[in-house]
Amino acid sequence: MKPNYTFMSRSTAKPGRLEDLIRITSAPPKTMAETLDAPILYQVSVDRSRNSVVVWTTLSDKDTLYNYLATPAGQSGHGDPQEMEEIIETFEMFDLTPVGQNIEI
Repeated sequence: MKPNYTFMSRSTAKPGRLEDLIRITSAPPKTMAETLDAPILYQVSVDRSRNSVVVWTTLSDKDTLYNYLATPAGQSGHGDPQEMEEIIETFEMFDLTPVGQNIEI
């Protein structure tokens, strides 16, 4: 697999909700990795001093992610919208094209 697409998000938690943010941001990439036929790489990282979680998900192409998100599993895999509203303070997402890499599968 040559990784041609990376989805990255950075979320900050509302006060006292960082552990909940870690839980809800860790589930979608793990489920995708278990569900998709296409290989994916992902990392969920926590910056406790900034009350933030960063998620990197790398796939062979952007369509793999967006096709998955259009399925019932993809739509339900992101949790309850009300719970997300109670936990997430800010959310940014990026559609990235890798230009340098050291990934071997």
